[in-house]
Amino acid sequence: MAHMWTEKGAIQIYYIIPNNSDNTSSDCLFLNPFPKNGAHYGEMIRLSDSSYESIFHNLHGYPLRTYIFSSVYSNIQHFTNETTSKIIGTTGADSKVADLLAQKMNFTMDLQWPDNDFFGARTKNGSYSGAVGRIVRFETDIILTGFFIKDYLTRKLAFSAPVYMDELCCYVKKASRIPQSILPLFAVNFDIWVSFIIVGLLSPFIWILLRHVNLGAIESNSLISQLPTLQPQERRQLTQKHILQYMRIYLDTWVMWVRVNIVCYPPFISERIFIVSLCLVSVIFGALFESSLATVYIRPLYYKDINTMKELDEANIRIYIKHAAMRDDLFYGHSSYIYQNLEKKLLLVAELEERLIDIMARGGKLAAVTRASSLELDDIYYFIKKKIHKIPECPKNYHIAFIFPNNSPLEKSINILLLKIVHAGLIDHWIGDMKYKAKIRSRNFAEFQEEIGDKWKVLTLNDLQLAFYTILFGSILSTVALLLELILQCKPNRFLWNTQKS
Repeated sequence: MAHMWTEKGAIQIYYIIPNNSDNTSSDCLFLNPFPKNGAHYGEMIRLSDSSYESIFHNLHGYPLRTYIFSSVYSNIQHFTNETTSKIIGTTGADSKVADLLAQKMNFTMDLQWPDNDFFGARTKNGSYSGAVGRIVRFETDIILTGFFIKDYLTRKLAFSAPVYMDELCCYVKKASRIPQSILPLFAVNFDIWVSFIIVGLLSPFIWILLRHVNLGAIESNSLISQLPTLQPQERRQLTQKHILQYMRIYLDTWVMWVRVNIVCYPPFISERIFIVSLCLVSVIFGALFESSLATVYIRPLYYKDINTMKELDEANIRIYIKHAAMRDDLFYGHSSYIYQNLEKKLLLVAELEERLIDIMARGGKLAAVTRASSLELDDIYYFIKKKIHKIPECPKNYHIAFIFPNNSPLEKSINILLLKIVHAGLIDHWIGDMKYKAKIRSRNFAEFQEEIGDKWKVLTLNDLQLAFYTILFGSILSTVALLLELILQCKPNRFLWNTQKS
């Protein structure tokens, strides 16, 4: 019986032992591997003395083979010397669950040295690696590191009650910062710029239409000479050719649209009302631009990041994963053409001496997959420094549970305790505590102080690059225009001089 328990995990086996020679009475016995006296092989007890379920209420300090490895909510503390390697403790939310289970069920955790394959998966030759392999080979009694509830291609493991949820998300390098020289152009959204330009292009034609109607009314009544209220400059405008008036209107409209006063106002009331409305709209646009400019100089802008799986597919970059189990159903099996393309770009890599996220932060053109909680805990530093961007559209959402061998006799007792822990909110509390401590640690980063520090910023010449570039560009254009005017004016004079000479 002790051999069946230690090698196979089988315990619910009963023996009927006759009490006398005529077999008229007998006892039904079974193995209790958790005796009070601490016997190594357990003890045989009568079924009438204790029910089968009651022996799992108190394991009397039994050394339960417990496997915990470093993951999102668990970290191991180990001791290594020249002769031995030993796990001396664990930390994290998963570890707190393990400690509470050990306390309530009264067992001792026999912590095992972790494998390099962490979670593990099925290999090409049909064997299993990592934690899954230990369960399949019955080398551990329970694994108290959270696993996604999914198919691991074996029926020799079982999941506990779900304890929390998490997502598998892709992350990429953060888009580069917009240079100061063109930052004002990105102060407002593209649709506002389009609206500003369209209104500026259409407004002159409305004014031209009003002028055309007014001139038509005047010419039809021949009243232009009978308008004593007109100023000399206004009268001069009306006597000009229509094309010259329309050109002047087009220029004056853009002058007012960019919030600059014009020299001479139109003589008609309808046109002046239109100018007033145009100025009001211009003030609104100008106020929006000014407030947006003040914001972007305080909070720097970045180019557009990858935010969907479609954009990730269009980026045409490799997607790296560190655990083979992630590949099973991350993109595989979907009817979506985008997911099928992303499946072809997946590449399994081992954990390098330098982490993938470090390579990506230094400019590596790649994408990677990890749990969303991992980015909030272990890698929050890269988000404070704005080096990494998590794609909001996550392809997978999983329930997470612990695992033990299939048909384990510990399953029912552990699930009851886990459900009580979940319903009490302890796991959510421990996870929230870990995230809070991660945010507290981030306060040591200088970038965090810059992010939450003084919101005022003293503008320098570096922030006014676009203004000086505009002045330079305008000066160059004005110089070119002046040279063209001089050349065009010199040609008629030279022609007249040659004519007089001849």
